[in-house]
Amino acid sequence: MRPLTATLVAAAVAAGLLGGLLCGCADPGGLKVTGPAQTPAATAGPVYVAQAAGEPPLRRPASLEIGGSVRLTGMRWRSWGGPTAEAVGGVSGGWCLPACRDKPYEVRVTLGGLVRQDRSAYYSRATIEAAALPPEQHNELRDLRLYVPRR
Repeated sequence: MRPLTATLVAAAVAAGLLGGLLCGCADPGGLKVTGPAQTPAATAGPVYVAQAAGEPPLRRPASLEIGGSVRLTGMRWRSWGGPTAEAVGGVSGGWCLPACRDKPYEVRVTLGGLVRQDRSAYYSRATIEAAALPPEQHNELRDLRLYVPRR
């Protein structure tokens, strides 16, 4: 009977230790994570921006029309394909006439809001910063929605 008792005692001790390890290590305040966040990985396939339904998708376009009223021209892309894309160029449109008729306002453009699809992704938002624009027009260009084709 002695080996059976020793086995039962050993099993009870092991269960108690395991329970203590599993429950005793938890912090009652919850899990705390420190350090920098991981950088989101780029999509596995190409990244595009689209002007409108029926238009071909674009990569690093030299010009881009947003919503039929904002026209970006002379775009020089500093980055493309990651969580954001950045460029400098010019902006014009019917909303800024006659001031921008001959010379578009200089702008910095940031595309973001990647929408991942099966083998590609599309930028879904644009922010346009133009120091020379009046404040009310500048605010209208802060967060523009871009067309994203359905899968």
